[in-house]
Amino acid sequence: MKRERLLALAAAVLFLASLAFPYWTARMQAPTYPEGDLLLHMYAYKYAGDIEEWDRVGRLVGVRVPPPIPDVFFQLFPAAVVATSILALAAAARERLLAAAAVAPWALMLVVGAWGQYSLYLYGHSLDPDRPLRFLEPFTPPIVGIVTLGKISMYHYPDISSLLFTIGGVLLVLSAWQTGRLPFVSRRRLVAVAQR
Repeated sequence: MKRERLLALAAAVLFLASLAFPYWTARMQAPTYPEGDLLLHMYAYKYAGDIEEWDRVGRLVGVRVPPPIPDVFFQLFPAAVVATSILALAAAARERLLAAAAVAPWALMLVVGAWGQYSLYLYGHSLDPDRPLRFLEPFTPPIVGIVTLGKISMYHYPDISSLLFTIGGVLLVLSAWQTGRLPFVSRRRLVAVAQR
């Protein structure tokens, strides 16, 4: 079997494997929890972690935890991951599909990342006016980064599923590049540029 097909097959497996682990994690450090940080994991289809404790702290700040994401997201996102995996499998069988398969995971990550950041913006700018900590101003939590609200620190970062999905995307790009299916970065064009 050609190496390009093996790369596409490996990408398909990684996309499916990513459904078993969290894509994104938020970790909170607060003085009221000296025994350990609170964790909130976002899988493709659900939230998990210390949700009740996060919600208690969230009510002080004036937000709901977890963020109010429409239920349809937890149906569409896993379906999109499975569709990306199926496209990678199809590309392993039919080389002409490699360009589309190589672009699909990055397009999905871009859309989900942009939508996630917009959702976090709405989340931090829809504070309950009757919140106990009224001195806190509206804020925009980054999808990746640190938020500090008084003595509360929150760390947002991609988790293992994001890594698996990204590696799958890289494998598809390598597969498409090796077969010359990515015209804007094809091996032939790079060799031609190098020989000039």
